[in-house]
Amino acid sequence: MTAAGRAGGLDARLQLALRAVDHAAARRGEDFPHVTHAQRWVTLAGSDGPRWDGTTWRHGNWTAGFWAGCLWLAAMWTGDERYAAAARRWAGRLAGREHDDRTHDLGFLFYPSHAVGELLGYDSDGALAARALAAARTLSTRFVPDGGYIQAWGPRADPGWLGTSTIDTMMNLPLLWWAARKTGDARFAAIAAAHATTTHRHFFRPDGSTYHLVVYSGEPGVVRRKGTFQGYAQESCWARGQSWAICGFAVAYRETGDEQHLAAAENAAQLFIRRLPEDRIPYWDFDDPAIPDAPRDSSAAAIAADGLLELSAAHPSSTQRQRYRETAAAVLEALAARCQNTAPGQVDGVLLHGCYSRPHGEGVDSALIWGDYFYLHGLAWLLEKRRPEMLATPKDV
Repeated sequence: MTAAGRAGGLDARLQLALRAVDHAAARRGEDFPHVTHAQRWVTLAGSDGPRWDGTTWRHGNWTAGFWAGCLWLAAMWTGDERYAAAARRWAGRLAGREHDDRTHDLGFLFYPSHAVGELLGYDSDGALAARALAAARTLSTRFVPDGGYIQAWGPRADPGWLGTSTIDTMMNLPLLWWAARKTGDARFAAIAAAHATTTHRHFFRPDGSTYHLVVYSGEPGVVRRKGTFQGYAQESCWARGQSWAICGFAVAYRETGDEQHLAAAENAAQLFIRRLPEDRIPYWDFDDPAIPDAPRDSSAAAIAADGLLELSAAHPSSTQRQRYRETAAAVLEALAARCQNTAPGQVDGVLLHGCYSRPHGEGVDSALIWGDYFYLHGLAWLLEKRRPEMLATPKDV
């Protein structure tokens, strides 16, 4: 396909996606889209935080920021103030969560919903930046200096949860780098860089695949166990975790220029690309023995495409930059052809056929709000629309 033909096709997909965003924005109520069930959004309250009853840990609403992020992206593409007004309202419904010190997911909650809006110039009263900075400060309190990592789950410093670390946290780090630039406080960037270095050291297998979960002991640098919470098996490669690694380490390289992070991003990317099926839509776990009848995860493909675009912008080799951009384009085209919702209004969501958690039977073959966000962001990047800083190079900021 020619570049003009590709752009025309993807631009039409972007316009179709706006119809799905419009349909979701017209819903009544104040709860946030999360995942779909029977083709309709299951929603969660913005105030729904993590819960621990002594036996069961529940993550609560860690995805709300992506819905506001979708609206900021729509405002960016169209210049239509109604999207920005809606994004502000939804972002405001997260007020109070910036002080929630029980979770590492403050980046997921406050980067797309608040920092992106601020970066796009929609923060005239400073409220977006104020909440996002408060969230960054709260996230910083979960940093464990002796171990060099951010605690993932549970109440801060709780002995039962101290030591938990997940690959997902790599995509909570952009909030800290944004905060460092916004305030000039280098401690935010130092925490993010330290966490990335520790994660690179302990989460990768020799073939470039990643663990979802690492539990550190109380002694610096000592690992108690490695495995997964959402993958097929302890030694399997969970596709979305692999995509978090691609994107997270590509951003880490952009922010630091540290070549170890470039190596990590490329190792993760090469494994992901190598294990993609012919149609380029990954199975939810690359090692599920049910393949080819296993569920797919379109959100993993969308996140990986964004990471590949980041590599295409930041890589020092022009050959590699071109290669990663072409691969990202091929993945996004596959998503557009095979997974995008073509009946907005009848079916909810932009990107179908995602898999939230197969082991927990939640959001299997569904639209996932974070899949929508990363897909829309990737399309905007590929079509060279104005894009937020999250996946831009420092000179663009």
